[in-house]
Amino acid sequence: FADNSFDAVLCVYLFHELPRHVRAKAAAEMARVVSPGGTVVLTDSVQKGDRPILDQALPNFKNLNEPFYVDFLNDDLGAHFESEGLVPETKISSSNTKSLSFSKPGQLSL
Repeated sequence: FADNSFDAVLCVYLFHELPRHVRAKAAAEMARVVSPGGTVVLTDSVQKGDRPILDQALPNFKNLNEPFYVDFLNDDLGAHFESEGLVPETKISSSNTKSLSFSKPGQLSL
Protein backbone atom coordinates (compact mmCIF):
# COMPACT_ATOMS: atom_id res chain seq x y z
CA PHE A 1 0.00 0.00 0.00
CA ALA A 2 1.05 3.59 -0.55
CA ASP A 3 2.34 5.73 2.30
CA ASN A 4 -0.39 7.52 4.30
CA SER A 5 -3.18 5.60 2.55
CA PHE A 6 -5.44 4.63 5.50
CA ASP A 7 -7.23 6.66 8.17
CA ALA A 8 -7.12 3.67 10.52
CA VAL A 9 -5.05 0.49 10.71
CA LEU A 10 -6.12 -2.44 12.91
CA CYS A 11 -4.13 -5.49 13.95
CA VAL A 12 -5.90 -8.19 15.97
CA TYR A 13 -4.15 -11.10 17.69
CA LEU A 14 -1.15 -11.26 15.38
CA PHE A 15 1.81 -9.89 17.34
CA HIS A 16 2.13 -12.87 19.70
CA GLU A 17 2.59 -15.07 16.60
CA LEU A 18 5.64 -13.13 15.37
CA PRO A 19 9.29 -12.99 16.40
CA ARG A 20 10.28 -9.64 17.91
CA HIS A 21 12.11 -8.31 14.84
CA VAL A 22 9.04 -9.01 12.69
CA ARG A 23 6.80 -7.27 15.24
CA ALA A 24 9.00 -4.20 14.81
CA LYS A 25 8.69 -4.42 11.01
CA ALA A 26 4.91 -4.83 11.24
CA ALA A 27 4.64 -1.76 13.48
CA ALA A 28 6.79 0.19 11.02
CA GLU A 29 4.50 -0.81 8.13
CA MET A 30 1.40 0.19 10.08
CA ALA A 31 2.97 3.57 10.86
CA ARG A 32 3.96 4.02 7.21
CA VAL A 33 0.50 3.38 5.75
CA VAL A 34 -1.59 5.29 8.30
CA SER A 35 -2.38 8.87 7.31
CA PRO A 36 -1.32 11.86 9.42
CA GLY A 37 -4.08 12.27 12.00
CA GLY A 38 -4.96 8.60 11.65
CA THR A 39 -5.12 5.87 14.27
CA VAL A 40 -3.39 2.52 14.67
CA VAL A 41 -5.01 -0.04 16.99
CA LEU A 42 -3.27 -3.19 18.20
CA THR A 43 -5.28 -5.85 20.02
CA ASP A 44 -3.62 -8.97 21.38
CA SER A 45 -3.11 -11.01 24.52
CA VAL A 46 -2.35 -9.27 27.79
CA GLN A 47 1.33 -9.22 28.71
CA LYS A 48 3.18 -9.54 31.99
CA GLY A 49 2.15 -6.73 34.27
CA ASP A 50 -1.14 -5.97 32.54
CA ARG A 51 -3.06 -8.31 34.86
CA PRO A 52 -0.55 -9.29 37.59
CA ILE A 53 -2.77 -12.10 38.85
CA LEU A 54 -2.18 -13.88 35.50
CA ASP A 55 1.57 -13.27 35.25
CA GLN A 56 2.63 -16.71 36.48
CA ALA A 57 0.19 -18.58 34.21
CA LEU A 58 0.78 -16.65 30.97
CA PRO A 59 4.03 -18.45 30.00
CA ASN A 60 2.10 -21.76 29.92
CA PHE A 61 0.71 -20.78 26.50
CA LYS A 62 4.10 -21.58 24.98
CA ASN A 63 3.13 -25.23 25.43
CA LEU A 64 0.23 -24.74 23.00
CA ASN A 65 2.38 -24.36 19.88
CA GLU A 66 3.14 -20.67 20.58
CA PRO A 67 6.91 -20.45 20.04
CA PHE A 68 7.15 -16.62 20.27
CA TYR A 69 4.72 -16.15 23.14
CA VAL A 70 7.21 -15.95 26.02
CA ASP A 71 9.19 -13.26 24.22
CA PHE A 72 5.92 -11.46 23.39
CA LEU A 73 5.03 -11.39 27.09
CA ASN A 74 8.11 -9.30 27.83
CA ASP A 75 8.22 -7.13 24.69
CA ASP A 76 7.51 -3.40 24.95
CA LEU A 77 4.92 -3.25 22.18
CA GLY A 78 4.43 0.48 22.52
CA ALA A 79 8.11 1.09 21.86
CA HIS A 80 7.79 -0.45 18.39
CA PHE A 81 5.14 2.11 17.44
CA GLU A 82 6.66 5.06 19.26
CA SER A 83 10.01 4.50 17.52
CA GLU A 84 8.12 5.00 14.23
CA GLY A 85 6.77 8.38 15.37
CA LEU A 86 3.34 7.28 16.55
CA VAL A 87 1.92 8.76 19.76
CA PRO A 88 0.36 6.46 22.39
CA GLU A 89 -3.29 7.24 23.05
CA THR A 90 -5.17 4.53 24.96
CA LYS A 91 -4.62 1.20 26.67
CA ILE A 92 -7.59 -1.00 27.52
CA SER A 93 -7.34 -4.44 29.14
CA SER A 94 -10.29 -6.77 29.54
CA SER A 95 -10.12 -10.41 30.50
CA ASN A 96 -7.07 -11.79 28.61
CA THR A 97 -7.06 -9.13 25.89
CA LYS A 98 -5.32 -5.78 25.62
CA SER A 99 -5.84 -3.02 23.06
CA LEU A 100 -3.40 -0.19 22.44
CA SER A 101 -4.06 2.78 20.20
CA PHE A 102 -1.63 5.24 18.66
CA SER A 103 -2.08 8.34 16.55
CA LYS A 104 0.07 9.67 13.76
CA PRO A 105 0.80 13.37 14.25
CA GLY A 106 -0.89 15.65 11.75
CA GLN A 107 -4.38 16.18 10.39
CA LEU A 108 -6.52 13.86 8.32
CA SER A 109 -7.12 15.32 4.87
CA LEU A 110 -10.75 15.54 3.86
